[in-house]
Amino acid sequence: MKYIVTQRVDCSLIIPHGDQLEIDGFILLRDTDGNNSAKYIQTEVEAHTVEEAQRTARKSVAQFLSKISIFHNSKYTLLGIVSVKDGTSTLVNKDIRLRLNVGVDGDVIKDEYVRIKDKRTRIRPLRHYSDGLNAMDSFDQFRNYYFVLENYLKETFEITKWIQQKLPTVEMKKDRNNKDITIFTWLRHRLSHAYKRGSITPKRKMTGLTPLSISKPEDISLVQKHLPILQNLAREIIREKEKI
Repeated sequence: MKYIVTQRVDCSLIIPHGDQLEIDGFILLRDTDGNNSAKYIQTEVEAHTVEEAQRTARKSVAQFLSKISIFHNSKYTLLGIVSVKDGTSTLVNKDIRLRLNVGVDGDVIKDEYVRIKDKRTRIRPLRHYSDGLNAMDSFDQFRNYYFVLENYLKETFEITKWIQQKLPTVEMKKDRNNKDITIFTWLRHRLSHAYKRGSITPKRKMTGLTPLSISKPEDISLVQKHLPILQNLAREIIREKEKI
């Protein structure tokens, strides 16, 4: 059975013309308040039950949003199911007065998406990148952007070599085995044993690498200092490996 699943989305994508924008079967809709930002995303799925339709739609929409988020470093956050209906449905009034908003032009996103639509892109690194954009704290952001590198470059020495090629003057540190690693890997190791405010300090620490704590402003500042560069590296390797 076919279901039309509509989900609320928080993003800065602009629908430049009319009340909706269709990209590869996913329909982005603006709200009835007249703002031209996309407020909903609608897709048709095959399912036996409403619950199955919800699960299928969440998965397919999440994968779609993770792909388009790479184009302009834009957040696309799903906020929950609005409706699940059989047949077709219309959620907006075509006669509403348009109020312009600033954001990413949906037509530009559509054109860029068409270029990669038929490519066999790897979803996992794209999801990590999207999770990094949507993460609430800098520690989670850093981890997710580094996960992107780990998806493509399995060994630490490969990551070090690749980063050095992109950033010849990158700051270097020593790991617990006294081997040279970049500041990003050094921070990643420390974040592997990081602990949050109010939690108990980990019993086991990596020798020579004190875990970072979100309760310490200096630790937060250290991560935030290097976060934008790591994000750029994550975005660059995705575009490089996926030929986006």
